[in-house]
Amino acid sequence: MIPADADELVTSQDIAAKYKVNDANVAYWVTLEGFPEGWPSGPGRTLVRDAALVDDWLRENLPVYWAQGQDSDNPYGLPEGGPKDLVTLSDICAWEGKALGRTEPVPEGTLRSYMSKKPPKMPGPDRVPGDGQRPEVTERRWFRETAYAFVNRPRRMRRQTKAEEPAATAQAPAVDGVTPDRAATTRTGYVDAQAIATTYSVSGQTARGWTRVEGFPQAGENGYSAAEVDEWVRHNRQRSWTAAQRRAELTSQAWPESPANGSSADAQDEPAPASDAGEQGELKAEMIGPRYGLSERTGLQWINTKEKREGKKVIRRAFPTPLRTRPRTYDAHAVDAWVKEHRPHVWAASKGTGPALVNPLPEGDPLDLLDIYDFAEVLGMATRGEPLARETIHAYHARGQVPFADRTAGDGKKPRVLQDHWYRRTVYDFVLSRRGSGNFDVRG
Repeated sequence: MIPADADELVTSQDIAAKYKVNDANVAYWVTLEGFPEGWPSGPGRTLVRDAALVDDWLRENLPVYWAQGQDSDNPYGLPEGGPKDLVTLSDICAWEGKALGRTEPVPEGTLRSYMSKKPPKMPGPDRVPGDGQRPEVTERRWFRETAYAFVNRPRRMRRQTKAEEPAATAQAPAVDGVTPDRAATTRTGYVDAQAIATTYSVSGQTARGWTRVEGFPQAGENGYSAAEVDEWVRHNRQRSWTAAQRRAELTSQAWPESPANGSSADAQDEPAPASDAGEQGELKAEMIGPRYGLSERTGLQWINTKEKREGKKVIRRAFPTPLRTRPRTYDAHAVDAWVKEHRPHVWAASKGTGPALVNPLPEGDPLDLLDIYDFAEVLGMATRGEPLARETIHAYHARGQVPFADRTAGDGKKPRVLQDHWYRRTVYDFVLSRRGSGNFDVRG
């Protein structure tokens, strides 16, 4: 039956044409939760849908595709202004986040990595400090027209197997720069949509979609019962639940018990004890990185660390010897001690105590120019107690894992430089923002 308030009806082919995708995209969208229902219409009994409902659903769930279907040069409603207005990187981060349907700006490091790619995914700044133009600027700036052309660019989106079940390694968005953990959830016994997203590594949008599904636990005064949510996910989103259990095992984080496992819903008012990572006696090699909130690959790199000496002085201690080699298993306390001593910034971040550096950052003018080897020395001394190897910093640079250079050869600015240079403040901001080796900002 055609809804009484349906104005324009569209077929799957119409949807594909409007939003500039192929039929396979639309065939996938119709399987996603909440996509408007269709009904047969006309002599051929062709399946049609309400065009307005489709547009509203895409705006909320797939804003990148939604924008492709809008007959506008400003589909995201970016602020009005002159084409030569000067905007900052943080402005562009906010607009890019809006274009992606996020409530938070994308990290500045993400856009810096876009500029470092070859070829660049994002144009470099139109204005930089000391370029001799007017008005004078004290930081990198872009013309509004440059920024808007970047934000409104055609985009390619990767398809997931299911909307609610992305790859198990995906991280849910952080709130105010802090990712909620299951231990905090367990202490309160209640969760909000953001905590659900973090627990099961789905997007905030997907978690909010779950809360609207019939049969999902009702929210109380303090939010959703963690145990009831876990039970619902276990029965209705089995892959997400299984993947979350695996991550909990790797990181030794507390897991909210479900009624099926022996707890009662009434018991959720009592704080549940958080699991102490230090109580875990042994660690498999692949568990080391996730234990500190980093990638599995990072932990596997650490275990290859060898001792380094200068004369009789030990500059770098070797990673602890494994208890067993098949599978490679390490003493958890020995690993903790090594990380605390040799990766203090990682240790501090995992414990929530803020940045910690092996050596303090040297004093100097924020606009001092540092070359790539200065960069390697500052980064290495601050985080490891020794300069990074030249091949390491070059590899970081080639992969877009360090900030975009503030100065480049032939840029026509003073003083003249013959290779990439960074302002001291750029390097220091990067050092203080990094959580640890192998945990760079998401690359596009």
